[in-house]
Amino acid sequence: MADRDEPLYKSYVDYELPEAVFEPLNHIQYPQNEMLERARSFYEELNRRRTTRQFSSEPVPRELIEYAILCGGTAPSGAHRQPWRFVAVDDPELKRQI
Repeated sequence: MADRDEPLYKSYVDYELPEAVFEPLNHIQYPQNEMLERARSFYEELNRRRTTRQFSSEPVPRELIEYAILCGGTAPSGAHRQPWRFVAVDDPELKRQI
């Protein structure tokens, strides 16, 4: 995928949203003890998260940023239409201004 010139995500400027396609949830029923362990593990992971005021200046591969945008675009929304707008900024001066 890194050889592509166009991003993984679509530009939503003048973009018509496609007709919604709804897929039923493929529910997996785990044994109760496994559900409890998964819930505890998930809680522990979320409880470790902290906000940060300092950021690395190390560059992030564009493809990773594009996948992060794709993941963010799956966040639930009304009618599952995801009207989100994401902006990836790689200009250091513009980042400083923001």
